[in-house]
This record gives sequence, structure tokens and C-alpha cells, in this order.
Amino acid sequence: MSKVPNITFLGKPASVVGKAAQVVDLGQVLSQMVGTADQWVKVIQEESTRREEIRAWEATERERIVAQRDVLLRGLELTHDERRENFRRLFDNLDVAMRKDDATTAASLLDSITELAKSSPFKDLGNVEFVVHELKQPDRTWKM
Repeated sequence: MSKVPNITFLGKPASVVGKAAQVVDLGQVLSQMVGTADQWVKVIQEESTRREEIRAWEATERERIVAQRDVLLRGLELTHDERRENFRRLFDNLDVAMRKDDATTAASLLDSITELAKSSPFKDLGNVEFVVHELKQPDRTWKM
């Protein structure tokens, strides 16, 4: 830690200052002042650079979040479309089984409907590979 110079006698006549004037080295004071100012300028420049880096990172992360949101929303649409179609097929088949008085098939279909209703439409969304695979299906059309 550097010793702080005694500058209390600056600007006073030499007769008042006496021996204390020898203690103050104006060159050292000037050197310290320039060094401190130089350090201040460097810190300001470094912090400005860091703020720019943070802004760039923020923009990149924001774009990533928007892209992930879009994938999630598409996945939700796909999942709900698929579930809706599965329910529709199961109920259509149940109608046919009931018209034919086929109790065994009707019971099996009711079990399938119950199991499908119990399953969460979000269970596969945790699996990114599943969502990406479903989004890449050539028989699917995605509307913006």
C-alpha cells in the first residue's frame, strides 16, 4: 500500500511551510494522479467491452430461447394432434365394435382409451430427440 503524501501545505508560502515542504514530492503526487487516472480509463474501457459482450450474449440467448419456444410449441401441436387422432381412431373402432356387439373388442378399446387418457401429453416433450424426430416427419405439414 502506498503512503498518501501530505499535501496540506501546498499553496502556502515557504516560510509557513518550513520543513514540511520537503516531505511532499509533487512529482510523485503527479505520477500517482496520472497512474490513477490511467487505471480509471482502463477500467472504464474494460467494463464497456464487458457490457458489449453481455449484450451480445443476451441477444444470442434470447434467440435461443425463442427457437426453443418455437420447437416446444410445434411439439405441443404435434402431440395434441396425435392424441386427438388416436382418440378419434379408438372411438371410431369402439363404435364399430359396439355395432357388432363385440364385447371383447369393446372392452379392449375402452382399456386403450383409458390408458391414453391417463398418459400425459407432455411426457415425451422432455425427450428432445422425440420432438426433433416428430418435427422432421415428411408426412407432416407445419404452418407458420
